[in-house]
Amino acid sequence: MGKDRKKKFKAPKQQPTGLPSVREFEAELRNGDNVEVDNEPSGVVAEVLEKLQSGSVEEREIGCSILVSLVSQQEAVPILLKHNIIKILGPLIVDPSPDVRCRSLGALRNLSVDGGHEVCEEMIKKDVMTPLVALFHKYGPLWTPETEDVKCADTSVDIYVEAVHLLWNLCESCDIAVKIFNKENLIECLLPCLNYDVYTYPLSLAVAQCLHTVAEDNKQMATFCKENGIMGNLEKLACMSCDTSDSLLLRTLVTGIMINVCGDELTSTAGCIISAILKSAADVLDVNIVDKISTVGVKMQANGSGDADAVQVPMEEAGASAVSETSDHSIALTPEETETSKLLKEIDNLLTAQRISAEIVANLCCSDDDEAEELHESSSTEDLQNDDEMEDNFSQLCLSSEVHSQFINNDIFTKLLNKSECLSEDNKNILEASQDGRKVIRSFSQVQVHSLLSAHNMVNAMEASDLGGLNKMESVWEGLAKLSTSKQATEDKNFLEAVTSAMRAVIQKLAQLKSPKFSDVTSNDLQFLYTMGKSSYCTSIRVNTIRIIATVGCILATNIQPHPILKDIGLFLVENCKDQDLWVVAEALDSIFDVFGEDHIDSIVKEIDLIQKLRTILPPLKAKISLQKKKMGDKYPLIATARTNLIRFIRYKS
Repeated sequence: MGKDRKKKFKAPKQQPTGLPSVREFEAELRNGDNVEVDNEPSGVVAEVLEKLQSGSVEEREIGCSILVSLVSQQEAVPILLKHNIIKILGPLIVDPSPDVRCRSLGALRNLSVDGGHEVCEEMIKKDVMTPLVALFHKYGPLWTPETEDVKCADTSVDIYVEAVHLLWNLCESCDIAVKIFNKENLIECLLPCLNYDVYTYPLSLAVAQCLHTVAEDNKQMATFCKENGIMGNLEKLACMSCDTSDSLLLRTLVTGIMINVCGDELTSTAGCIISAILKSAADVLDVNIVDKISTVGVKMQANGSGDADAVQVPMEEAGASAVSETSDHSIALTPEETETSKLLKEIDNLLTAQRISAEIVANLCCSDDDEAEELHESSSTEDLQNDDEMEDNFSQLCLSSEVHSQFINNDIFTKLLNKSECLSEDNKNILEASQDGRKVIRSFSQVQVHSLLSAHNMVNAMEASDLGGLNKMESVWEGLAKLSTSKQATEDKNFLEAVTSAMRAVIQKLAQLKSPKFSDVTSNDLQFLYTMGKSSYCTSIRVNTIRIIATVGCILATNIQPHPILKDIGLFLVENCKDQDLWVVAEALDSIFDVFGEDHIDSIVKEIDLIQKLRTILPPLKAKISLQKKKMGDKYPLIATARTNLIRFIRYKS
């Protein structure tokens, strides 16, 4: 569901005399010093490995502290893996020293993030799960952080948080980790930690994020939750009042867990659960993040932290001056900067909640995506409008009455569209000046993308009247067209792909409504689409653009008197039949059949010499399909159907 892993662990700074640092390792790499001699580690790496295996608790603590930052160096990870760092760190998870346990978990957590999926799989192979599971069982389901010794309680929570984050990363990357999670019944240990009053928000949020990931397509966990009365507790959390970003994010994660646990049975569950889920999503999406960012931006400018011109340093240096989560040398923050950092992290929490809420809405739009896709790909492409009607009718069957009514009652569609708003350049420039600010920009972009894709699903799954009618659809189209030519669209292909997906759904709805908006369309009006379709390196964007232009063509082709713009549309589609990607070629061919299938358009067909152009395309297309057949995967039926229909189309028009 689009979850992402975040590195947040930073070990307390240790600077005893002679302590090796990341800077020394960077210097070794820069100067070409030997990092290995005869396959044996040397320099900083050798010192760290020695400290990790020392009999001294203090030495092991120092080794873990250095390693937390060292793994952020891309060059360090393969060297550390070569010298079996995972096997060395694993036993430290259950070290007698709480500090060693906490820092070793932090180092493994950072390694799982910086090393990616491959390192996570390597951790599973090197049996990291055994000590990790042992740690959770040591805490047990009855553990609480309440104790007379506050310091010990805080350390216990820190250890548990790091352990949960590591477990989350491993389960997200490797199915074997999820199987171990189920086999060892770790859910019993984690579920009580959702009680934020007892376990604090940092731990409750970490557990909620982990369970949100593990619950996806996990029948064993779903059975456990349903048979042990867990759903009732989750429902209470999903309905809790929220006055902070932490509480809002926790509630959102809990609703995500409920959806994953219910799975395909969600549409048949009690209406109160659906109501709680979508009420929560609506509340989250209703939060105006842009206003909050503007408020923080004013504070950052007042503190001087957002004024890059006043500081007169390059952006690289400005970013380095902030407190880094991986830096081994911290720079003290002023109280004002600390407050700003706190506000930015709260905003990032809200953005995470909004992204998850958008995902929830997207998934609720159709519970049988695979079946819908299968039905769509197996059908012939005789007429675009009939195909659209079939898709819309099928989607209606997938959308339960409870979900449908809650979508309308909470005005989810409008809330999603509001999330697509771009940040102003002033706000962007201010946020770019700090690490937390840059993180907010990335999270904001993710919310935009997920909201647009969710809006696309809603348009396909609901009647136009439920979405606001013809006028609303035309207004939405204009807004999306403006977004497609924005600066962000030119810089971010994921954003543009989401925008064009929404445009494709909206224009198909406008075609069904027989919108008069396109009756007076000119070549200039479509020029931005032509340019987008030709210049984009992203296959999905090219496909979306082809289908958008084809839909315009289908609208114009309904006129008895052929519209002159059909000539330009035909030439554009034929040009895309020469694309290197066979998926693009298939979509372009299907679009030609849809637009130029009727006899009264034959004058345009002859004017652009369409049939002769298609004849020249057919032989190389057959050869290419034969050559790439095994590589096409689930696109093969679509491409093979387009080839067959091309032969029929040429015969018919000839």
